[in-house]
Amino acid sequence: MITPTSSIPMFDHDELIQSHPVATLLIDKGGVVLFVNAAAEQLCNVSRSAMVGRVVYDVIGMDRSYRQRMNDPETSALFAHRAEITIGGRNSIFVDMQMVPYGQSGHRILALLPSQSEAELLGGAIGRSGRAAGAAASMLAHEIKNPLAGIKGAAQLLARNADANGERFTTLICAEVDRITTLIDQMEHFSRGQPIHCTPINLYPPIHQAMETVRARQLAGISFGEDFDPSLPLVHGNHDAMVQILLNLVTNACEVLAGRDDATVRIATAYRHGLSIDKGDGRGRIALPIEVSVSDNGPGVPADIRGDLFDPFVTTKREGRGLGLALVAKLARDMGGTVQHMRDGDWTRFRVHLPAARGSAAKGQQQ
Repeated sequence: MITPTSSIPMFDHDELIQSHPVATLLIDKGGVVLFVNAAAEQLCNVSRSAMVGRVVYDVIGMDRSYRQRMNDPETSALFAHRAEITIGGRNSIFVDMQMVPYGQSGHRILALLPSQSEAELLGGAIGRSGRAAGAAASMLAHEIKNPLAGIKGAAQLLARNADANGERFTTLICAEVDRITTLIDQMEHFSRGQPIHCTPINLYPPIHQAMETVRARQLAGISFGEDFDPSLPLVHGNHDAMVQILLNLVTNACEVLAGRDDATVRIATAYRHGLSIDKGDGRGRIALPIEVSVSDNGPGVPADIRGDLFDPFVTTKREGRGLGLALVAKLARDMGGTVQHMRDGDWTRFRVHLPAARGSAAKGQQQ
């Protein structure tokens, strides 16, 4: 019997790894670099001879938690999305980082794949120009809002002595000034790079403030329902940001329900055990047990924009600006949380998930 021979060629594994386009390093159980391929040399802009024999985080600057885990022989696997590392002693980039065990000696393979955002592909130029544009937008907003305040004040003075027809136009002027000011305020939120100040807060005062504001508009035909968990712990958040988030979500819900006979908006809170997220910043998974949801029984979001719903300037409204939900997402993110959209039967739900304040008991801190 003739044994068939394979036509598959034998590969030189060292050569294969060396030519692999993903930056790859072999490190021992103490984090010492044993091998690097050409892609790793190119990414780090450091020669192989200058990297081999050194501890990996002396070559590649990274968050303290990553250093600890790579120095721990018990940690054989690691994955981080958009982790920030420093290469060449000064250049900061974001990478998807993956470490897996190799062999029986505690060695590990570390792969670094640059995150493929446009800003990073352009070497950070977009990020720098974006920050410059943000600063210019803030300055421009300040210069616009000052004369707007004067215009509104003048219109209010004219209204005191105006007849009914004149009062109609001064009211229109004031309304348009308020509309433009609101638009500028929303745009300013996107131009501010610094995070908002967060402290332990009781979630219910901002909820009640937002609902009082909405009810004061006397929206006809809309009923509001509440389903609150009174025993939630304190939230790591910002009162004003929470008011803004809820105002935007509830206002959107009311607008899509206009004209419906059974229009209903529900506001609910809940404690979700086990809910967490890994933001890829080296802190591991962060618990987000606090949930605030706003639901409506309207027609829902069109399927073609659901994936871009929280991007600026995406809107279904004829005269909408597409900033409301983008602002909601930004504020939730600034507080360390997330916001999600889902269609649940006949209901459209927006769920904001937030971290509990440090030191708060699991339940029972809010009234």
